[in-house]
Amino acid sequence: MATETTPRLMTKAEYAKHRGVSKPYISKLAKNGILVMRGGKVDVAATDTVLDDRPVDDVNVPPAAPVAPPSRPAGESLGQTGASFGQARTVEMVFRAKLRRLEYETRQGKLIEAELVRKTIADAVRGVRDGILGLPDRLATVLAAESEAKKVHVTLKTELARQLEALANAIAGI
Repeated sequence: MATETTPRLMTKAEYAKHRGVSKPYISKLAKNGILVMRGGKVDVAATDTVLDDRPVDDVNVPPAAPVAPPSRPAGESLGQTGASFGQARTVEMVFRAKLRRLEYETRQGKLIEAELVRKTIADAVRGVRDGILGLPDRLATVLAAESEAKKVHVTLKTELARQLEALANAIAGI
């Protein structure tokens, strides 16, 4: 059996040193409920998971106590088996911390709703498509009246640039 390089539980001061941050910062995290605490000490694996935003499966939770001693009669009910209260609490705390991080990043503008982006881009592309498909109707008489190739070229280029600028503005507004 291999020995762990970091202890399972640490004081706040030890954990601050472990993370390379100040003790007041760790105390603030504890006060806000971000740290996973066990009897006044920091659960290193669970808290690292919360702070590093690793998947919940990475949390090394201690195995549950044996469900039934061998001397228990066969017909006796054992109740529910599965995760211990501590394990369930750790999973819940990791989940809540991830939700808080998502909410924070959304408020900062780092995250936006994917469906809103899809709709905005679809609307912008549809507008450009309609504008480009409308060019022949708008420019046919103007271009037919022009005898100079340079004027035809400038007119076409101006209208295409206007449509592409509209697309760029729509995307920039997302």
